[in-house]
Amino acid sequence: MDNINKPPESNGRVSFDPGWNDPPTLTYNAQQPTPNKPRLNKRVAFPLSNNGDNLPPAPMKLPPMLSALPPTPILLPPVQKTIYGNTEENMQVDSEKTLNNVKETLLDILNNSTELGTKVESIRKKICAMEDMWTNGKINAQVQLKMQELTQALKDDNPSKADEIHKALMVDHVSIVGTWMPGVKQLIYHCIARTELLAIDKE
Repeated sequence: MDNINKPPESNGRVSFDPGWNDPPTLTYNAQQPTPNKPRLNKRVAFPLSNNGDNLPPAPMKLPPMLSALPPTPILLPPVQKTIYGNTEENMQVDSEKTLNNVKETLLDILNNSTELGTKVESIRKKICAMEDMWTNGKINAQVQLKMQELTQALKDDNPSKADEIHKALMVDHVSIVGTWMPGVKQLIYHCIARTELLAIDKE
């Protein structure tokens, strides 16, 4: 009983024996320093020399780029169409004589093509329409010479060449020949069919 009011000793231990259910006594020293963590020192490379030889070279200054100049266009002299050795501007054509030759050739083929039947009158009207435009100056010299070449190919039994000329006229001068060229085309195809039949008969 004498030990109940007795203060604990300075070393943290009590002067009485603890019971079985008493909590354990913990000793704590607030002045105890925390263990120091090891510090990592950063290693800095030591320069081998002080003359600056190991320094990276300074960037080179490039001269300013010249702006690309557009290529100078090459001017070519104007091209003049040449037909039968003459330029289109200086072409001299005997219009009346050429018309007579063309018309005579087409009508001769038409009159000797009885196989055409009812198409004969339609083709004849197309030839008359060509003659009217020709005499009224609505057919230029280039078309006149091409028609002369076309009819000459029919005379020479070369309807394939005449067909090529007819197609070229329809492409290049359709506004001039479009109304009457279908009649000439029927004559050309008739001559091609006749040539093929003659070739078969010879075999």
